[in-house]
Amino acid sequence: MRIKNLFRNSFFSMVSQFALLILGVFSQRAMNLYMGAELVGMNGVISNVINILSVTELGISTAIVYHLYGAIARKDEHEIASLMNLYRKAYHIFAVIIFAAGMVLLPFIHLFMKNNSYPLTYIRTLYAMWLLRTVLSYLLTYRKSLLIADQKEYIASIAGLILNITSYGAIILLVTYTQRYLTALAFNIVVEVLLNLWISWYVEKKYPFLHEMRKEKSSPHLTSRIMKDLKSLFISRVSEKMLNCTDNLIISGFIGVATVGRYANYSMITQAIINILTILANTIQPTIGDYFTEKNYRRNYEILRQITFAFFCISSVVAVGLFSLITPFVRDIWLGPSYELGWGTAVLCIVVLMVRIMGLPLNMVMGVTGLFEKEKNVGASSAILNLVVSLALVKPYGMTGVLLGTLVSYLLQICYRYIIFFRDFLQMREEALRYARDLGEYLTVMAAEVALMQKVVPIVYGNGGMVLFCICFLLCILVPLALDAVFFGRGWRLQSIVRMVRGMRR
Repeated sequence: MRIKNLFRNSFFSMVSQFALLILGVFSQRAMNLYMGAELVGMNGVISNVINILSVTELGISTAIVYHLYGAIARKDEHEIASLMNLYRKAYHIFAVIIFAAGMVLLPFIHLFMKNNSYPLTYIRTLYAMWLLRTVLSYLLTYRKSLLIADQKEYIASIAGLILNITSYGAIILLVTYTQRYLTALAFNIVVEVLLNLWISWYVEKKYPFLHEMRKEKSSPHLTSRIMKDLKSLFISRVSEKMLNCTDNLIISGFIGVATVGRYANYSMITQAIINILTILANTIQPTIGDYFTEKNYRRNYEILRQITFAFFCISSVVAVGLFSLITPFVRDIWLGPSYELGWGTAVLCIVVLMVRIMGLPLNMVMGVTGLFEKEKNVGASSAILNLVVSLALVKPYGMTGVLLGTLVSYLLQICYRYIIFFRDFLQMREEALRYARDLGEYLTVMAAEVALMQKVVPIVYGNGGMVLFCICFLLCILVPLALDAVFFGRGWRLQSIVRMVRGMRR
């Protein structure tokens, strides 16, 4: 049943992410063409500001969900109720703090948006609506975490899918025919509130003891354990926010909000890809965790090489596809020539994505070995490095300098995880060198595939058009996979994965 729920959760999460990507493409097109890149950039900046404010959440959702797993396994209704009551109180407090901090920032929000032609009243209204949406989500969504802990995340994913279809549909229709984005945003807030209320009702109906034990308090021992977890999570939480939420603010503050809008079109695609692959990683992580509990370090090392090779195959397709087609897609199919980023900036967007994808296997094994405790320092260091490098390079190099800061920060994280995993867990120096050679081989092959398709795609695409674009899209999938099979077909890594898939089919 547990495995069934795991795959059901992953399936609906992936469906939701694919739907989000497709709907996002149409919604972003409507926003850019009918409202302009400035408004798209404003949304990106405001979203990042509110995400930084949300750091006050401290990671309590992660800590409480972790303790809910054990309570649900033991069927301890009193502990489940006490944890959810603590969760509710904490989120209500966080909602008040975020609202207060957000209102303090309200008079100054326009200062984050350089070269903005929208009236100040419009900017502040837009920000206030995003702030209200965030505060309401804190007041209403905490019960969704119980579904996640109880392996029923698919219910929340289905509700999220309904919300995305409704919200993006409203944006597309209202922006296209009336150019009233604030009306669409207000409609989305109402729909989101109604869906969150439905999820709260569903959870209370499914777990009736929550209402009966609404005043149940957690034991001092449990509370102290949660507080201890929060101390470990806080630095990682702050570091994650600072790493992921500062690029748009720096670009907007130093270059202009319209540039953030053009960058958002590219980052929407890259973020959707990393979200889908993260779901895939989360799906297979429990299986990897089972293997790692056996403490067979040689087998653990082989598993890391296998999953790294699998993610390389995915990366090669993604790299070839994006390097070859993202510019024709933005220019000819989706938006238009005025929405293109410069060649160097587009390349860096893709390289950052490749680094993040190839870092997922090490991230997975760090999670199952419990080594994340040792990552607190590098998390803070990478966030500070990103901020320092981005600020130093934004004036001389523009957006390219900001993305260089992001790239260097992610590379630092991967290098640190690589050292910690092989030095402190496996304690295998020769195997560490072999793994580094693997990564070098993958980088070389990927670069060769990209270079080849950079020659092939322009010849096939010719004068453009949807049919030729689709043909090129298929070539960008088939050619790198075929070349991967040629280069690695007789090797241990590909053969072991083939045997594993055949075994699963039986």
